[in-house]
Amino acid sequence: MRTKEKRSITLKNPQLRRVRTELRNLLRQAFEDHASRLHEQINKIRYDKSLEYEVKKKKIQQIYQKSEELKRAFLHSVVGCRLCGKTELDLIYNPVLNTWYCEGCYEFNRKGHENLYP
Repeated sequence: MRTKEKRSITLKNPQLRRVRTELRNLLRQAFEDHASRLHEQINKIRYDKSLEYEVKKKKIQQIYQKSEELKRAFLHSVVGCRLCGKTELDLIYNPVLNTWYCEGCYEFNRKGHENLYP
């Protein structure tokens, strides 16, 4: 999602906040599990003596590329604050940096970088 304006997601209802937090935690856990599986695949390939060096290198590069795409998608998602990682807070979207921050981190970073934080 790319918008040109700063956007804030705010929930007042405590039940909705709880549901949102649990969904964010579930997504974070899914990301961590998938990243861990990719890391395990790299280790299996690295220690597989039946594969030649070039084959290992190619397979590891492919998995590493998948891992980087997953990490990039996670870091730009609305799962939690990009800096502090908190999932229970309301988030603000920064269109310049294409990422989400909690209100505290957004305001803290805005003080020195007004052009990056509209």
